[in-house]
Amino acid sequence: MPGTQTRALECVAEKFVVDFAKNSGVTRQSWRSQQSKAYYQRLTGEFIGHSQVQKWVIEEVLLETPEMSLAMLGQLCQRVAKKHRAMARVYENVSAMVAASARVMNGSVETRQQLVQVQQQLAQRVEKLEAQLCGTDLAHLGIVHCEQVFARWQAGNYFSFSPAGRCYVALQELYWGAFGDALRFGTPHQATLLVEQVRALAISHLAHDVNASARTRHYYYEWLIFPSTPGMLESKEALAWLGDDCDSEHQPVSFATTQTHQGVSLGMPRICSAMRLGSAMVDEVFIDHS
Repeated sequence: MPGTQTRALECVAEKFVVDFAKNSGVTRQSWRSQQSKAYYQRLTGEFIGHSQVQKWVIEEVLLETPEMSLAMLGQLCQRVAKKHRAMARVYENVSAMVAASARVMNGSVETRQQLVQVQQQLAQRVEKLEAQLCGTDLAHLGIVHCEQVFARWQAGNYFSFSPAGRCYVALQELYWGAFGDALRFGTPHQATLLVEQVRALAISHLAHDVNASARTRHYYYEWLIFPSTPGMLESKEALAWLGDDCDSEHQPVSFATTQTHQGVSLGMPRICSAMRLGSAMVDEVFIDHS
């Protein structure tokens, strides 16, 4: 079962539902590492249930029966994921499945019908969320969410991660949540101001966590080292899963931060300051990767 530190992250539920859609029995996601896969499998138990019957369903039937996994996906979209980004991603995934199923002549008619039904439900949900966002003060929404996330970092909620890992986790909380909505639906000027606010806070919190100024440079491993805590292994797995789609070439700092079991990416500076690290990660998450 995911530990308190990682389970408390709001982005975990959002990303999990997106990943579940990718592993729906119609398609399969190839995991970058055993760590990512192990954490995802534990989350599946957490969100679906732990009994032996449910375990059997998850491991055997669910993976081989598209109808059952689609029904489960529909339930997860109702009770687990709350935000627009996750719903929009799942909708895109299901729409791709609908298009693919239409091209397969020997596919199950029941599966096709169920896919279309789930697609329609998701379209309604996405539309409703977008209507809510359009009637909201997005700049205020983004600022409040940003302040909440960095207050949690300051309060020690992300302590089980490495200093760079805490930054990545905070940015993922923002990316999958109300802040991400504010970036995508607000004006370009609002989005720029919000990103710059996050950049300043990320740099400041990183510097504080290593007890240095924003410009003091450290060897990269000082940023990537995890504190010795009982949940250290799980925190490493959670971070690997959160950054599973990071690309070592295009998001080298995020890749080095999350995929610590692999070699450090060439684009990760060997000596870097909070300013360099925090600013690069903000760009990778919100500018290069949105």
